[in-house]
Amino acid sequence: MSVVDAEKALQSCRQSTGILIDIRSPSVWLKGVPEHAKLWTQSQLLTEVSQLKGQAKKIYIICYRGLTSAQLVMELREKWGDWIYSVTGGYEAWQTLGLPIELPDETLVHDRYERQVKLPGFGQTAQQKLLDSHVLVVGAGGLGTPALLYLVGAGIGQITLIDDDTVALHNLHRQVLYQQCDIGKAKASVAKKHLSALNNDVKLSALDQRFTAENAEVLVAGVDFIIDGTDNISSRYLINDVCLNSNIPWLFAAVSGFDIQLSLFLGDKNLPCYRCLFPQMRDENIDNCSEAGILGPVPGLAGVLQATEAVKYLTGLGVDLSMKMLSYDVLNHEFKMLKYPPDVNRACIH
Repeated sequence: MSVVDAEKALQSCRQSTGILIDIRSPSVWLKGVPEHAKLWTQSQLLTEVSQLKGQAKKIYIICYRGLTSAQLVMELREKWGDWIYSVTGGYEAWQTLGLPIELPDETLVHDRYERQVKLPGFGQTAQQKLLDSHVLVVGAGGLGTPALLYLVGAGIGQITLIDDDTVALHNLHRQVLYQQCDIGKAKASVAKKHLSALNNDVKLSALDQRFTAENAEVLVAGVDFIIDGTDNISSRYLINDVCLNSNIPWLFAAVSGFDIQLSLFLGDKNLPCYRCLFPQMRDENIDNCSEAGILGPVPGLAGVLQATEAVKYLTGLGVDLSMKMLSYDVLNHEFKMLKYPPDVNRACIH
C-alpha cells in the first residue's frame, strides 16, 4: 500500500518514526498546516528526497485532497523505494478528522517569496538561510541601490547600509531608488524609507556616515556578507583588510563606461585578496563616472549581479565567483571569466 490515513501519519510523526511533508503552496500554508509538517514545494521534495533517507522509517506526503501526493508517491517509489506514502484525502481529510493544525511562522512561508521558494534546490531551507543572514552594503549609489533593492526583495533578514552622501540630480539616471523630491537629502535615510516600503519583513539599519578605519571593525561585527558599493580604491582596500581580519566574505564590483568587473573574496588569509590583484593602486589613477561617464543601466546590471551572487553564496546555490573575476563588456556583450593565476598572492602579504 502506498497510502496511509491521516491519523496513522500523525501518530508516526509523534513517535518520531515518520516525517510529514506538506507540498501545498506557500500561499495556503499561512492558513494552517498539519502538526509536525515540514513545508516543502514539490520541486524541493523531488530534489531533496534523498536527504530524508535514514532520518525516519517512513515519509508521508500530504497535498490538498490526496490526488497530487498519490501520483508523486508513485513516481518517488520507483526510484527511492516503498518507505514513502501519500496521506489519504489530503489536508481536507486532516481537517475533517479534527486533527491538530498549527500556524507556521509567516516569515518562512510568506507569499512574497513563493516564486523563488519553488526553485529546484532552493525551497524553504534556502529561504530560511536568507532570513537568518545579515548583509552590510557599503555605499548606496549606482551599485548599492540596485543591489539593495533585490536583497530586500529576496528576503535577507537583516541589512545594514552605510553612505554619507546626499542625493543629487546627476545620480537619478542610474540610482533609480531615489526620486527628484529626494534631491539634497541623505542617501542612507532616503534609501531606508523606500526599501522599508518594499519589504517591511527586513530589518534595515541606515547609517549616514563613511565607512572608515575607525568604525569598520564595529560595523562588520556579526555580519555574514559584505557588498562593495563604493567607487574608490581606498574604500575597497579597507573593506578587503577588515574582511581578512574578521574572516568575512565580500563581493567586489566596478564599472567604467560600458564595462563591469565582479569578484568574490572569501576573507580567507590563505587565498588571494583584493590587494593581491590590485596592488598599490591610487584613486586618481582609475576612471570614475564623473569624469569618464557611465551609461545608467550599467551599474544597475552590476548591482543586480552582486545581489544574485550574494543570494547564491548565502544559500549555497550554484557556483560562486571566488578565485575568479567576471568581466562583462555590455556594449559588445562579451563575457569573460578570468581565473586567478596560482602565484597571484605573491603580490601581497596579508
